[in-house]
Amino acid sequence: MAPLLEVKNLKVVFHTSAGTVKAVDGMSYYIEEGEVVGLVGESGCGKSVSQMAVTQIIASPPGKIVGGEVIFGGENLLRYKADSNQMRVIRGGKIGMVFQEPMTSFNPVFTIGDQIMESLILHLKFNRQDAKQRAIELLEQVGIPDAKIRVLVFYFYVH
Repeated sequence: MAPLLEVKNLKVVFHTSAGTVKAVDGMSYYIEEGEVVGLVGESGCGKSVSQMAVTQIIASPPGKIVGGEVIFGGENLLRYKADSNQMRVIRGGKIGMVFQEPMTSFNPVFTIGDQIMESLILHLKFNRQDAKQRAIELLEQVGIPDAKIRVLVFYFYVH
């Protein structure tokens, strides 16, 4: 059986005034369905850039994916343009990442419930009531105490 996600010989460069920088130079790995993977390495080694390449969220210019394949669901995602409808459906709807960097992770101004609900509404076409209920279920599933209160208090306060 094929892996859920397979990255083959991924290469990403950045064109700068000082020249071309190889940010990712031949990275390969695969992830099986149900597997949990953590990517570890020194600061600046290409962890975030490699994963942004998977969903094509690298700012271009200056960044550019110059080689490799990202196979998901039997298709090479790098064949799609970054702003294509195919990538919008996949990005967040089928593949998602929570980055450690504060500027690209969850927004502390909003509750985790609202942020989960937003994803359910946008990508899975839930209505607000169903999204609210599913957000509670998901928080309970991972052992968050008082999940209903964490979702509903802010929900009633704002809405």
